[in-house]
Amino acid sequence: MAVFLDTETTGFSPARGDAIVEMAIVDAAGHVLIDTLIDPGRPIPWQATNVHGITDEMVRGKPTLKQVMPRVLDIVVKEQVVIYNANFDAPFFPGRLQQARGVLCAMTQFAEALGGPWRKLDVAARHAGHRWTGEAHRALADALACRSVWIWLEGRERKEDRSRPMATKSGRGAGRDKKVTRSTPMTTSRSRARPRPGTRRSCPPTNRW
Repeated sequence: MAVFLDTETTGFSPARGDAIVEMAIVDAAGHVLIDTLIDPGRPIPWQATNVHGITDEMVRGKPTLKQVMPRVLDIVVKEQVVIYNANFDAPFFPGRLQQARGVLCAMTQFAEALGGPWRKLDVAARHAGHRWTGEAHRALADALACRSVWIWLEGRERKEDRSRPMATKSGRGAGRDKKVTRSTPMTTSRSRARPRPGTRRSCPPTNRW
């Protein structure tokens, strides 16, 4: 199973003091597990507010990341966490979410599937046929969009698996029944669209804005 996570932040670099202002996690069925504003403990720059619309007034009195982390860990500890541009979001969390079964980058997987450059989430979501249920650049809407992209990737993998050529292997003697086997070992959607637990494919260390 996988869960889908997204954050909104004060900026691009937790190493320079930027922090999460909103977080959402949804499960494979699209059920909301977490959807909360976060008090970043610092002012939100106007440039960030212009992107996601979250202001200092909106996060005043909201829980801090430290207060929310126990719930986050309860959710991710046995799950693969899928993020659109994992190298952006993961560093904002203590331990970069190493407690999860795996942290997977949907942006990398989407680029590998289509070839060419990295694409923004709204582009990938449109390609996947996602129907937005909220504003882009808010955590819950983006987490749901990431889920749609991942479902599209898994569907593409299943189609590729079915379209692989089949080879026949003869039984003993002529005229016996023939057993159909694959010419190459079967590759499942989990092993390709969802790498093995613990596998981390790098996303470029860029922002999503």
